[in-house]
Formats: sequence, structure tokens, C-alpha cells
Amino acid sequence: MGYYTNLLNNTAVLKTTNGADLNGRPNIIALDEIDCKIEFKKAITTSSTGDEVTSSGKLYTEAVVKTGDIIEIKDKEYKVVNVNPYYPIDSALFVINEVYFS
Repeated sequence: MGYYTNLLNNTAVLKTTNGADLNGRPNIIALDEIDCKIEFKKAITTSSTGDEVTSSGKLYTEAVVKTGDIIEIKDKEYKVVNVNPYYPIDSALFVINEVYFS
């Protein structure tokens, strides 16, 4: 149980990816249901390649998420374009990830 667990009242499916297959589709290596807080609000963010992209929304979670993973929310898939970790002031053990998806 983490520091922010009581605030994460939504759920999503995290599809962890590892590269792409020969057809360019992502290789999904793990499926996990994660607790999160979802906000559907468009925002401009910077992708891992340094490009500015418009995200469909963001979510906050204690799960480990990386750029390129897939988030499924209510049977719709979104690609993770940016992840920002935040640490509480009083502890370096707990982290909440701000995940932008489009």
C-alpha cells in the first residue's frame, strides 16, 4: 500500500511493451490492471524523442509505466507518450507517476 493509494479510485489495464514485431505492432509482454486517477484533458507535453505532442489526457499511478506502453481505458487503447515521476517531500520510497497518453 502506497502513499497515494486512497486517491487512486479508477482502474485501467497496462499493457507493457518491448519493441515491435515485423509488422510494426508493439510486442505486449505483460498485462496488469492498475489503480489510477484518470483525467481526460488535452495538454501539450514533450515526448521521449523531444517532440511536442498533444495528449488526450493523463493519469496518476504508483505502477511502473514507461513511454511506449499501452493504457486501455474502457476498451479504448492509448499510447503512453510521457511519464513524469514525483516523489513526496518526506520520503524517497513512494513515487507517483504522471502518465500522459494519446
